Amino acid sequence: MEKVHIVTGAFGFSGSYLVKALLKEGKKVLATDTSGRLNNKERISYCKSIDLDLAHPRLSLVSADLSSRESLRQLFKDIGSIGIVYHTASLYNYSASLSLLRKVNVEGTANLLAELPRDIDQFIHWSTCGVFGKPIKKGVLAGLPFTETSESPKTMSPRAKRPAVTPLVNEYSVSKWEQEQMLWKKCKEEGFPLTVIRPAPIYGPGSKYGHGGIIVAVATGLLPFIPVASKHSKTISVHVEDLAHFALYVSGKKECVGEDYNCVDSTDISYYDFIHFIARVLGKEIIDVSHFPMGLMRAITFSVATFINVLNLKKYYPQLSIVETQSAKYIGSSYRVSNEKSKSIGFEYKYEDVKVGIKDTVSWFKNQGWI
Repeated sequence: MEKVHIVTGAFGFSGSYLVKALLKEGKKVLATDTSGRLNNKERISYCKSIDLDLAHPRLSLVSADLSSRESLRQLFKDIGSIGIVYHTASLYNYSASLSLLRKVNVEGTANLLAELPRDIDQFIHWSTCGVFGKPIKKGVLAGLPFTETSESPKTMSPRAKRPAVTPLVNEYSVSKWEQEQMLWKKCKEEGFPLTVIRPAPIYGPGSKYGHGGIIVAVATGLLPFIPVASKHSKTISVHVEDLAHFALYVSGKKECVGEDYNCVDSTDISYYDFIHFIARVLGKEIIDVSHFPMGLMRAITFSVATFINVLNLKKYYPQLSIVETQSAKYIGSSYRVSNEKSKSIGFEYKYEDVKVGIKDTVSWFKNQGWI
């Protein structure tokens, strides 16, 4: 009997690209998400905009909610033989409270594990490079990239609530740490066939978060200037297509079970150069501001984001959704994450240079009328 592959969070940014890639490989796919998302006209339109065929004969769309064990129980009822479960579903919202993030990301994953049949081939989990915490600024480890041997839920004690020397940046990272920690415990104690992927900030056609939010901010004038001090802050990224293709690459490989992989392109670029590049692609100008510390930039952005949330201004000005308190905490930090392990198993990144991916993304944004 042919096995079916399950994608949770199938109408999300990463999930939709993964479903598309699996169908292209000829796989039988059961795509699941909440009923609200599966029936949302905007999400349906988005899926069509990235050429995801929702009427594909090898695709089944079934609603389920991670917060409801009953809905998950019904999802797995009479499903037949399951191959690989791709757990992309997660609350990725830098405005959400820690309690809500835990409810979806931690408790929701626990519900999924409780109802999941025991005989699956592999469980491929979407984590985040955020579990490594803030980069070290001083000492012999300063400037070194995070690797899979760095402090993480896999390498540290099951009781560790966070890295010892690199504090977690925000509530989202806390929830992803706890989520991943739970999975590694199950893997080590029960032989659960786990593979963890830790993507850098994901960008590409279809998302206004992260790099997509920067594109929108520059295009709409919400980001009119850049501190010259940002030359000393590095940014990291991975294109959503590369992330989906990497998940397929580690699928079904026994040597990848029990392993974790950073998924990040090879670009070494500062925020200063990155934002100026986006401005050039958009035909915009960014003003350089000297003698403006990144710490002050972080404080101002955090204050503005708090003000926006308190007054609920996003309801009236949707473009302000890119200004968030938790994402503001990243400002001023310089991130470097190694992709050597992912490349050592033979994977090749299509968008190894973020500039190529940004050009394609800007073109898509324009075609969709997003900017």
